[in-house]
Amino acid sequence: MKQYRIGDFARYLGVTPDLLKHYEECGLITPTRSESGYRYYPFHTSMLLIESVRLRNYGLTLREITDILVRHKADNAFMENRLAGNMRLLKEECRLNQMLIEDYEEFLQWKEPLEHMETDWCIRRSRPMCFLPHTDSHEFLKDPRIYEILKDWMSHIPIVKSAMRLQPDGTVSWGLLVEKKKLQQLQLPVNGVVIEIPSRKVFYYQFRDLLPQLTQEQPTPDANPALAVMHGMHLQADGDIYRTTLCPSSWQKDIRYQYGYYAVPLKEGTDAGSPSE
Repeated sequence: MKQYRIGDFARYLGVTPDLLKHYEECGLITPTRSESGYRYYPFHTSMLLIESVRLRNYGLTLREITDILVRHKADNAFMENRLAGNMRLLKEECRLNQMLIEDYEEFLQWKEPLEHMETDWCIRRSRPMCFLPHTDSHEFLKDPRIYEILKDWMSHIPIVKSAMRLQPDGTVSWGLLVEKKKLQQLQLPVNGVVIEIPSRKVFYYQFRDLLPQLTQEQPTPDANPALAVMHGMHLQADGDIYRTTLCPSSWQKDIRYQYGYYAVPLKEGTDAGSPSE
């Protein structure tokens, strides 16, 4: 049986000598040694190595691969169950990545008109949304129900957005906002603290603005440019307003911008508008 020095064997198999040494340390492959201490790998070891790479790329650990191929401590049922579990995880990862891609492409659609003008608007029917309040803009809210589910919501930013809720009585709260459809796709937990926002006709005011320093005060209800534009159009708000921050921000030299929009609910029967020129 033909044997190869470590450098040649690695080159013929498209791997590195360090990988071969690591597999040797884990007991997966065992080279022979010459009297001078050089490693030699029999040709048939290549089949074992190729099979181990295949299982590694399917997500098995090196210990599991060694148990299957060398120690024979695992049977076919174990390997099939392990591979099936890994495939489920890969499918979930692919689904999440696809949602991230779609979210970014949607962000680009919002961003494109703002490259030529800093604001834009339209009137259209909104999608059903869910809002998880988190702070009153000065301190964290104390409701324990928030923190039962907050970790899951936070882990799915930027599909989940940071948003400010402005109520008609002047109450302000910051939190996390997500489309109800995406919430269901992500299987995010929901409890009594989550606010469901039904689909309705909404005035969307899109903006590009300088990103405030993290130490500065956040936007307040008094600084709501959407209401000023609506006033000139004789439109009236009817319910809670949400100011949503879109990710990512952008940099132009030393200036950092943020993108977002105000979603202002309108009374049913309001005539649909079109983007401003």
